[in-house]
Amino acid sequence: MTDRPTLTLQATTGQALHIDLAAMPGAGMLWHAPAAPAGCRLVDHGGSAASATLADGSGAAGAAGGPAPQRFSLTCAQPGSYTLRFELKRSWEATVHAVQTVKVTAT
Repeated sequence: MTDRPTLTLQATTGQALHIDLAAMPGAGMLWHAPAAPAGCRLVDHGGSAASATLADGSGAAGAAGGPAPQRFSLTCAQPGSYTLRFELKRSWEATVHAVQTVKVTAT
């Protein structure tokens, strides 16, 4: 399992923060979101536009079978600091291939 470097993001209370992570849908490798923190809502939008810039800095992807952005939106009703731990894995396997920690400060 690979622990990816922690992403630190800023959010505005009541507004959606988009988190785009590089998935490998052709290989069945998708990010699985944690439960939303109390007072927040976390939505998995699946794939996003091919022109999206990934939160991990890897840029946009578009080659068939290659990495593709998987978009999540986090909306928090109250200011605070939140930590999310995403897991990259195949839905039919128990093995987690990577973990992406995202720390969000909502103001």
